[in-house]
Amino acid sequence: MAVVLAGIYLAAVVCNWTNVKYALKPAVTLLLALPTARGPSRAVFVGLLLSALGDTFLMLPDQESMFVPGLLSFLVAHILYLNGFNATLRSGGVSWIVAVPLGAFVSAMAAALYDGVARVEDTGVQVGVVVYILTIALMTYKAAMTQTPLLVIGSLLFCVSDSILAWDKFVVSYSWCELGIMATYYAAQLCIAMAHVPK
Repeated sequence: MAVVLAGIYLAAVVCNWTNVKYALKPAVTLLLALPTARGPSRAVFVGLLLSALGDTFLMLPDQESMFVPGLLSFLVAHILYLNGFNATLRSGGVSWIVAVPLGAFVSAMAAALYDGVARVEDTGVQVGVVVYILTIALMTYKAAMTQTPLLVIGSLLFCVSDSILAWDKFVVSYSWCELGIMATYYAAQLCIAMAHVPK
């Protein structure tokens, strides 16, 4: 059901059906959360619920004032995902094969976003963006250490989704950005949810 509704939501993005988007955006994430309620990690379940809250904040008309609450909701959700990934962690050492590309990703994103973020007068947004980038990178690293394909794919899709979102907000906006953000976002959440559905 969540996959079907996600498809309808993406069609609504293309067709600009605003009311349909408002109805479905958080609903899809909530439906993805439900099967994980009895899964191996309560943290992932709560993280999905917080993601639905973040979806709600970011779709409200006053997006400028709702950006920080939305960012904080997703930040806490990703921290919870980090905690949840511990249940399937298979390697406790440092993997430079994973760490070096992620470090390059963080550096590239910081450089690309610097001017746009610096123009924002709200210090909370500036700090939040930096912390969020580091958290996404750490989540992706932890996912790689679990050696669980769904978690690795989901975390990488989050990197793509959030990179498009940040580029759209702080660098330059393109007409396809919303579709790209939401398609990769829902795919990311689906992967993480599927990895935590009870066997």
